[in-house]
Amino acid sequence: MLQLQGVTVQLGDRVLMDRVDLRLGPKERIALVGRNGAGKSTLMKSAVGMIPHDGGDVSLGRGEDVAYLKQEHLVSGDRSLWDEVHSVLEPILAMERKAADLFARAAEPGLAEPERAELLERASELHDRFQVAEGYAADARCGRVLSGLGFSREEWDKPAASFSGGKQVTIGLARLLLSRPSYLLLDEPTNHLDIETRTWLLHELKVYPGGILLISHDRDFLDRLVTRTIEIEGGGLTSYSGGYTSYRRQRADRVAQLLARAEAQAEERARMEAFIRRFRAKATKAAQVQSRIKMLAKMEPIVVPHQQQTVRLRFPDPPPAPSPMLELRAVGKRYGDLEVLSELNLSVYSGERILLVGANGAGKSTLLKLIGGIESADAGSVQVMGGTRQAWFAQDQARELPGANSVLQATQAADRLLSEARCRALLGALLFQGDDVHKLCSVLSGGEKSRVALGRVLLARANMLLLDEPTNHLDIESKDILAEALEHFSGTLLFVSHDREFANRLATSVWEVGQGTVVEHRGDLDAFLWQKAIAAGVVKRRGPGEPAPDAWLLGGLPEVERGGSGIDLGATEADVESASPELSWKERKRLASLRRRQRREADELMERLEELEGRIAGLDAQMADSAHASDWDQLQSWSDERATLEQQRAADWQRWETLETELSAEDDQQDG
Repeated sequence: MLQLQGVTVQLGDRVLMDRVDLRLGPKERIALVGRNGAGKSTLMKSAVGMIPHDGGDVSLGRGEDVAYLKQEHLVSGDRSLWDEVHSVLEPILAMERKAADLFARAAEPGLAEPERAELLERASELHDRFQVAEGYAADARCGRVLSGLGFSREEWDKPAASFSGGKQVTIGLARLLLSRPSYLLLDEPTNHLDIETRTWLLHELKVYPGGILLISHDRDFLDRLVTRTIEIEGGGLTSYSGGYTSYRRQRADRVAQLLARAEAQAEERARMEAFIRRFRAKATKAAQVQSRIKMLAKMEPIVVPHQQQTVRLRFPDPPPAPSPMLELRAVGKRYGDLEVLSELNLSVYSGERILLVGANGAGKSTLLKLIGGIESADAGSVQVMGGTRQAWFAQDQARELPGANSVLQATQAADRLLSEARCRALLGALLFQGDDVHKLCSVLSGGEKSRVALGRVLLARANMLLLDEPTNHLDIESKDILAEALEHFSGTLLFVSHDREFANRLATSVWEVGQGTVVEHRGDLDAFLWQKAIAAGVVKRRGPGEPAPDAWLLGGLPEVERGGSGIDLGATEADVESASPELSWKERKRLASLRRRQRREADELMERLEELEGRIAGLDAQMADSAHASDWDQLQSWSDERATLEQQRAADWQRWETLETELSAEDDQQDG
């Protein structure tokens, strides 16, 4: 077990962690959340000894180790990608070489039998350890991880140091996954990964044999992986069960309860103070006055957690747009001998919201640049119709900011009609609080510059937005604010995003980019993934309630149905279009029976969830009891049991919420 006990970390006059306790058991999956600057990365660095703590203790179980993936990972030297990643397996391969050497020495003639026996025993022990560590599969494991993380075979021989900063972080992640430490501490592991690679990583972390502590701004990834969420705020830690969405719900309930208790306490304090003022001078009330003074002194103030300010962004009204707004005819693009796009014939109509998907390097950003006039086509034509006004955002735009201007000045320059108050509200949503708006652009970090550039694009009064990874460097709350603003944007949107929830909220169609072509699909990202799964034979038609096999390949898509005709998500487009809205008496009877079974299952799940929560609370109380603080074996046993119960609870919650969603949808249909 990785355990932090009473750990305090202070930077200057600021206390980031104040006597915090945290336990991470084997196979546990815990998310660490909190506002930017709250101390999430500091806690991880303290746990692995990168930052000294000013008090408390960090400990590991016997024979355990811990590794940390930081947001910046730089590779030096001239080793190839394969050698850089494969080198982490060198201690395992060294065991094989050492065992072979010992076996060879034991085979030498004239060796005394006791010495021969000792050599054979040592060689056999090393050989067994080599097998347990899957040393024979070292090359296969390395290739599987590199492929899973999006590196093509052609890239394996490239110098590791030649990759971009984001790819170098992914190289660091590959090394950690191969080294298999007892505990993984991952700081933003999904940054720079496309949707397919994130899905692979999600599955890899689900089956990882050790414990995982995770920082991520990908809500969907957290909801599908973690069983506990710990919030760091005001130097303390608060634990919640379930993923991020469950945490937000529980936190809101907790804040509401604390607010009510704080108001009641304030009223009680006011009554006592009024009594003391009124009767302080009366001898007959002296005892009662003193009693209330003591009660006030003992009254612990109720601290209410920080409440996220509700910020709503709205775009300036875009000018009227033609339809179509843009047409590509026989468009091609090459970089040297590499043909990225070929013979594209596409149209973009007013009001469309198009998500571009495809593997890294497939040509998504190139296509956006062609549409936005940032680059020119080598063949064919890109015709932008009169009245189309575009605004373009990409990560490299940060270099174009006026360095001598403040954040506020640079943003206001994008729309002179915008009041300072509304400009500050926009910047607040982009994580610039208080005096941060007066920072000069020249001193901003890369992420901060990207957020300023995004703010300037949002104010451009355009009727076509071209956004390349707009959610990079945004936390979950800021992504929600941006997504809501884009949902209300009345113009046209073409965007690249590897954030699944963000993409699903906005996309009405998907352009699949790959092998030089673009294939158009109707619907959001999840609909596109189901279509791909059906075409690949991963999912077949299924009856109501039947789970899809290998659901992780689809990112664990929710098991829900399309609307009220009983058409399941496994159905093909032709099935959906041909389904009759009128149901026979026999079909209605079947659906009514299904509904009763669903209601019965939901009720049983709720009873089981209450039982599980009681058992988990009991285990928490036992583990928190100081009487067991040194009984590591018992604590380990309880931690393992708790992790198992948490996994069961998470699965039951997901199934219960799915059932409730389906039942509520049916209720709405009947009411309608």
